[in-house]
Formats: sequence, C-alpha cells, structure tokens
Amino acid sequence: MSNTDFSEKKQLALFDTVAKIEQSTASVTELRVPIFAPVQKLSGNSTTAQAFKKNGGIRVIETSWGKVEIRGRKLLTQVHRDLLDCVYTHASSIQYKPDGDVAMLFSQSKILREYSADKSDSYETNTKWLREKIEEIRDVTVKFEDGSKRSADFNLIKYLDYDNEASSYCITLDKRYLRFYEQELSIGYKRELPKLLKVDSALIRAIIRWFFTHKRESKYKLITVLEALGFPIESPKSLQVAKRDIKDRIPELLTFGIDYDPEEGDGFFYYRGNENVSFIPSLFKNSSTNKLPIEIKISSIEYFIGKKFITTDNKIYTILKIDFDVDLTKAIVLTEEGGDLIINISSSNEIDAKKEVYKYLDGLFSESGFIS
Repeated sequence: MSNTDFSEKKQLALFDTVAKIEQSTASVTELRVPIFAPVQKLSGNSTTAQAFKKNGGIRVIETSWGKVEIRGRKLLTQVHRDLLDCVYTHASSIQYKPDGDVAMLFSQSKILREYSADKSDSYETNTKWLREKIEEIRDVTVKFEDGSKRSADFNLIKYLDYDNEASSYCITLDKRYLRFYEQELSIGYKRELPKLLKVDSALIRAIIRWFFTHKRESKYKLITVLEALGFPIESPKSLQVAKRDIKDRIPELLTFGIDYDPEEGDGFFYYRGNENVSFIPSLFKNSSTNKLPIEIKISSIEYFIGKKFITTDNKIYTILKIDFDVDLTKAIVLTEEGGDLIINISSSNEIDAKKEVYKYLDGLFSESGFIS
C-alpha cells in the first residue's frame, strides 16, 4: 500500500461532499431525531436537564426514526441548530483539505447579523457568545442508530480556529460526521431560513424543521411529532404549554406549509409540502443493491480498474488505479484523464478499508455513474 501525495492531486467534483454541503442546510436524520432539543435553552431545573445531569452528561432518546445518544458538557438546542443553519447558508468558503477534512469559513459579523443577535450588546460580547455556542457544538458527541441497526458515532465539529489569512472564523467538520453526511439524504431550506429565524418559539422552529424533512403531503398526530422531537410529553404541564403555543401560532405555521387542527383527536398536523425546500440525495444512493457477485464485492476493488464514470458536467473518466494513504484515512481513485476522486475512510484496517471503498464505488455503479 503506497503513500500517495494527495496534496498534488486534482480532485474531481463527481458526487462531491463539498458540493453536497453547499446545496444543503442539514441532513434529514439530524432533524428527524432529537439531536437538537426543541427548546431555546435548558433551565437547570427542567426535567430534561436534570435527567441529563443525573446520567452523567448523557441523553438517550429512542423514536420510530432512530435512537440517538448525546454526550457532552451541554445539550444542543435549537439555538445551536440556528447557528449551524446560518453557517451552512452564509459560509464564505467551503474547502476540501488535503487530509480529507472539510473546512467552512465564515464572517462572524455576518452570522450575528443574520441571526439578529441583541444589538444592545457590544460586538465583542456577541462574538464571544457565538464562539461559546460553536464550542458547545464541538464538545458534543453523537451516536446514532437507525431501525436497521446502521450506526454512526461522530462529533459534528472536529476543531475550530480563526483564519487570519482569510479574516474568517473557521470550523472543520469531523471526518466521521462527513461520512455520515455523505450517506444521508439532506435538505436545503436556505430560502426559508430568514423567515424561520424570525419565529421566536424554539418548539415551533423544531416542528417546522421536522416537517421540512418530508417530501410529500403528510398527516401526523401532535404526540407523534412531539415524541420525535424529544419533547417531554410525560410532563402534563409542559404538554399543555406546548399545545397552547402551537395553537396560538397556526397562522405562522401555515406560511411554512403546515396546518394544525387542535380539535381533531388530541391535535393533528397536516403538511402540504414546501417548494422552497430541496432534497439532495445520498452519495451512496442504492449502494445496498447487490448487482455484482458477493465474492467480488468482498475480495477485490480491482474490479473497477478500467471502468469509466461520468461526472455531473458529462465528462468521462477512466479508473487507472485505486490507492490509499499510509494512515488509511482516505483512498484516491486515479484516472487516465488526470482527475482524481478522493474517498474518506473510517475503517482502521486494510481489509475493512477496501470493503468501504468497494461499497462507495459500487454505489456509484448502482447510480449509473459508471459506464461499461
């Protein structure tokens, strides 16, 4: 296994992680399972905060959409989701690094302006607050498992820094999160973000984001939605407050394509869809489709040598060689035409790394990205 110099390679834009991030606001799974609590902030005496503290800084929630375990010094709220949405929407640059990381550069003043931070505070005070919130996101570890027992364990942010050369603040996304993001269906609701950030109820913002993840018209019970958001429905007082909040905001919900009928049953939502929300497919679409013999799948990534694939701008490339870096953090697919495709790897041994690369390439094959 050779030590390829990735810094000198030209990476193709084929099924590019950076392009996916540029078009997205969040992955569907991030919004369908309660990684971000449906509150503005957690008071120390709340049921959720007390349980989190008692469990040693761990929160475990299981819904019909999956199970999530959150570890950190603080739980993530809708404020953290708001700020990530702003960064994804207003990043001045999203850069793929030679080591496989993805860095997002952004102006702190731009994010604060879009988020409408308290203008009575000084710029220094608001900037300090923004950095503290981003640090809280970095310090949280997420472990997710869906109904098929597919799991992912990651930090959303690997590290953060100030880029003096670009005069921008910079967050670097964790490789394992990138791997998760690449596999997930993601959505873009950047056109709705300015209006969404004006909604002054964290619960309502969480409900709106949750419905954004649905492509088609749908109908859900109030309790089903609240459970999916990780709302403490076991608290009669909290539930009553939530019902009143939602009922009072029916006109506001309608502007996002969401209708609510408090009189039907114990409350029902009707989602009409939203033309301002786009869906960006997984980079591994149909990767589970076994079109090739299983013995080939397990043993040989060399199967793809000589195969041709088509990029999104209709350029054809021929696979010449598949190589790995010495630390098994990435693979590079070299082509005869000079463009190379970099694949991030999460496995720690050569056999699993090859299987991972095979699955990735097989996914492209299944999408008709390859031609004979």
